[in-house]
Amino acid sequence: MAASLNLECEVADLYTREAAGLTRYATTLAQDRDAARDAVQEAFFRYFLCRSSGQVISSSKAWLFRVIRNYILDQKRAASRKTEDLELVRNLASPGPAAAAAGWADLLDGLPRIGLSPREIECLRLRMEDLRYGEIAGVMGLETGTVGALLARAHGKIRKAVNADGGRALTGTLTGEKRYAPG
Repeated sequence: MAASLNLECEVADLYTREAAGLTRYATTLAQDRDAARDAVQEAFFRYFLCRSSGQVISSSKAWLFRVIRNYILDQKRAASRKTEDLELVRNLASPGPAAAAAGWADLLDGLPRIGLSPREIECLRLRMEDLRYGEIAGVMGLETGTVGALLARAHGKIRKAVNADGGRALTGTLTGEKRYAPG
């Protein structure tokens, strides 16, 4: 009990001394006051958890700044991935002129080569027909959450294939190449 009270006092004192500077730093890094407050709160929460488990932190101030920096950068990366995923969905839903000219069906035929399951492919095909998740779930006899998971996995596999070989695994049918999904 006394150790818990001492730790609470330690964190409260640290917050009183450092919160303003940490918040300024977080605000400049995040470019968003609410995100900065979240980062500072997360840093102090993590500090409390580490200290509660007996971890010794030699420089509390530097440790908090590092946690805030990493937390904000992680949040920005996650937001960037969401933006990339939305762009991927837009591109899949409305193929460019080259894909349309080559035959969108041929591109879809390349999906099994990158390891997409038949259900993932079917979800993508239905999504490209402008069906909503609930509608896809109804067509396939799945739960809406399962549709979301299948689409997320499919997008991840497509992103990985595009990053690995520039998308050649997807477009091999257009050039007559025979490519197979990596094992």
